[in-house]
Amino acid sequence: MKVSSPVGEFPFEVKRLSIRRGRLVLEGSMGAWPARVEMEPADLLHMARLVPLRAIVVAGIALLGLIGRSSRKPR
Repeated sequence: MKVSSPVGEFPFEVKRLSIRRGRLVLEGSMGAWPARVEMEPADLLHMARLVPLRAIVVAGIALLGLIGRSSRKPR
């Protein structure tokens, strides 16, 4: 990932993903600095609304295909 800011662009390397106090927490480093991103459920809903409906439909169909494929018995 990359973070762009007024002082430059920095790589963001995720080192840990967890859920704390009902929030999704990404911990890692942004360049030389330790960084943490916390997302509340409302943030996740807001981000989901930014995804075009067509992309959600295609992802859902792909997921159903993968689930169907994994549930079939090998011949």
